[in-house]
Amino acid sequence: MIQLGTIVRVTDKSGVILGQCIKVLGNSCKKIATFGDLILISVKRINTKKFLEVKARVRRRFQCGTIHRGLVVRANTNFRRLTGTYLKFNENAIVLVNKRRIPLSNRVHGPIIREFCFR
Repeated sequence: MIQLGTIVRVTDKSGVILGQCIKVLGNSCKKIATFGDLILISVKRINTKKFLEVKARVRRRFQCGTIHRGLVVRANTNFRRLTGTYLKFNENAIVLVNKRRIPLSNRVHGPIIREFCFR
């Protein structure tokens, strides 16, 4: 479950390490995000060693305090598959995406559930 104020880990190659959820996107009465939902995050921590190697325009894009959209790929809640098995992860993790849900980076670290491949 990811709600307002939850600290999430960013698991892509963008250089952002941690972010804080500031809004769950979707229906106006929706307050909790699970697998596959979009959230707005504020960048809280970046990888400074990685940012020394990248271009200046990319550095400006991912500074602390900037706001981005994120797609939830791992959550601490149970996820039920059609076969009846349940999955649960130890952390809340997202991937940074644009408005059309296309990832901003080309690599994702860690496990991703199989159901995302079919969407």
